[in-house]
Amino acid sequence: MAKNAAENTPSAENIRDAVAAIEKIDQELLTEKMAYMKRCKVIRDRRADQFDHAADRGIRKKLLKAKIKERSLLRKADAVADDFEEDDRNEYAMLSEKLGEFGDTPLGAAALARAGNAHAPA
Repeated sequence: MAKNAAENTPSAENIRDAVAAIEKIDQELLTEKMAYMKRCKVIRDRRADQFDHAADRGIRKKLLKAKIKERSLLRKADAVADDFEEDDRNEYAMLSEKLGEFGDTPLGAAALARAGNAHAPA
Protein backbone atom coordinates (compact mmCIF):
# COMPACT_ATOMS: atom_id res chain seq x y z
CA MET A 1 0.00 0.00 0.00
CA ALA A 2 1.37 3.45 -0.95
CA LYS A 3 2.12 6.00 1.74
CA ASN A 4 0.03 9.08 2.07
CA ALA A 5 1.76 12.16 0.52
CA ALA A 6 1.46 13.97 3.84
CA GLU A 7 3.58 11.29 5.52
CA ASN A 8 6.51 12.07 3.16
CA THR A 9 6.39 15.79 3.86
CA PRO A 10 8.84 17.03 6.51
CA SER A 11 7.40 18.85 9.46
CA ALA A 12 7.89 22.57 9.93
CA GLU A 13 9.96 21.82 13.03
CA ASN A 14 12.31 19.52 11.06
CA ILE A 15 12.76 22.20 8.42
CA ARG A 16 13.46 24.91 11.03
CA ASP A 17 15.97 22.62 12.79
CA ALA A 18 17.79 21.85 9.52
CA VAL A 19 17.94 25.52 8.52
CA ALA A 20 19.14 26.59 11.98
CA ALA A 21 21.87 23.93 12.02
CA ILE A 22 23.13 24.89 8.55
CA GLU A 23 23.06 28.61 9.35
CA LYS A 24 25.06 27.96 12.53
CA ILE A 25 27.69 26.10 10.52
CA ASP A 26 27.76 28.93 7.94
CA GLN A 27 28.41 31.40 10.78
CA GLU A 28 31.28 29.21 12.05
CA LEU A 29 32.75 29.16 8.53
CA LEU A 30 32.51 32.95 8.30
CA THR A 31 34.21 33.35 11.69
CA GLU A 32 37.04 31.04 10.61
CA LYS A 33 37.39 32.83 7.27
CA MET A 34 37.67 36.21 8.99
CA ALA A 35 40.36 34.89 11.37
CA TYR A 36 42.23 33.36 8.43
CA MET A 37 42.09 36.59 6.45
CA LYS A 38 43.40 38.52 9.44
CA ARG A 39 46.38 36.14 9.77
CA CYS A 40 47.01 36.36 6.02
CA LYS A 41 47.02 40.15 6.15
CA VAL A 42 49.91 40.07 8.61
CA ILE A 43 51.87 37.81 6.26
CA ARG A 44 51.02 39.91 3.19
CA ASP A 45 52.20 43.02 5.05
CA ARG A 46 55.53 41.33 5.85
CA ARG A 47 55.86 40.36 2.18
CA ALA A 48 55.20 43.95 1.10
CA ASP A 49 57.82 45.13 3.59
CA GLN A 50 60.35 42.80 1.95
CA PHE A 51 59.57 44.26 -1.47
CA ASP A 52 60.06 47.75 0.00
CA HIS A 53 63.34 46.64 1.56
CA ALA A 54 64.51 45.26 -1.79
CA ALA A 55 63.50 48.52 -3.49
CA ASP A 56 65.58 50.43 -0.95
CA ARG A 57 68.53 48.33 -2.11
CA GLY A 58 67.97 49.28 -5.75
CA ILE A 59 65.92 46.27 -6.90
CA ARG A 60 62.90 47.29 -8.95
CA LYS A 61 59.72 45.87 -7.42
CA LYS A 62 58.11 45.14 -10.78
CA LEU A 63 61.07 43.07 -11.92
CA LEU A 64 61.45 41.31 -8.59
CA LYS A 65 57.77 40.36 -8.58
CA ALA A 66 58.13 39.02 -12.14
CA LYS A 67 61.16 36.94 -11.14
CA ILE A 68 59.36 35.51 -8.10
CA LYS A 69 56.34 34.64 -10.26
CA GLU A 70 58.60 33.00 -12.85
CA ARG A 71 60.31 30.88 -10.20
CA SER A 72 56.94 29.82 -8.80
CA LEU A 73 55.69 28.82 -12.25
CA LEU A 74 58.89 26.86 -12.95
CA ARG A 75 58.46 24.95 -9.69
CA LYS A 76 54.87 24.15 -10.67
CA ALA A 77 55.99 23.01 -14.11
CA ASP A 78 58.71 20.83 -12.60
CA ALA A 79 56.15 19.26 -10.26
CA VAL A 80 53.75 18.29 -13.06
CA ALA A 81 55.08 14.74 -13.30
CA ASP A 82 55.77 14.23 -9.58
CA ASP A 83 52.52 12.36 -8.96
CA PHE A 84 52.84 10.09 -11.99
CA GLU A 85 53.35 6.40 -11.51
CA GLU A 86 56.71 5.03 -12.69
CA ASP A 87 55.53 3.90 -16.15
CA ASP A 88 53.76 7.22 -16.74
CA ARG A 89 56.85 9.11 -15.60
CA ASN A 90 59.01 7.14 -18.06
CA GLU A 91 56.62 7.82 -20.93
CA TYR A 92 56.44 11.51 -19.96
CA ALA A 93 60.25 11.68 -20.02
CA MET A 94 60.26 10.03 -23.45
CA LEU A 95 57.73 12.56 -24.76
CA SER A 96 59.82 15.41 -23.39
CA GLU A 97 62.96 14.00 -24.96
CA LYS A 98 61.33 13.55 -28.37
CA LEU A 99 59.78 17.03 -28.31
CA GLY A 100 62.98 18.64 -27.16
CA GLU A 101 62.97 20.95 -24.21
CA PHE A 102 63.60 24.23 -26.01
CA GLY A 103 63.92 23.36 -29.70
CA ASP A 104 60.41 24.49 -30.57
CA THR A 105 60.85 27.96 -29.11
CA PRO A 106 62.50 30.83 -31.01
CA LEU A 107 65.19 31.12 -28.34
CA GLY A 108 65.80 27.37 -28.42
CA ALA A 109 66.01 27.32 -32.21
CA ALA A 110 68.56 30.14 -32.13
CA ALA A 111 70.59 28.32 -29.48
CA LEU A 112 70.53 25.08 -31.48
CA ALA A 113 71.54 26.94 -34.65
CA ARG A 114 74.40 28.63 -32.84
CA ALA A 115 75.50 25.35 -31.25
CA GLY A 116 75.55 23.78 -34.72
CA ASN A 117 77.92 26.52 -35.86
CA ALA A 118 80.01 26.54 -32.69
CA HIS A 119 82.97 24.91 -34.44
CA ALA A 120 82.81 27.13 -37.51
CA PRO A 121 85.15 30.12 -37.66
CA ALA A 122 83.57 33.37 -36.55
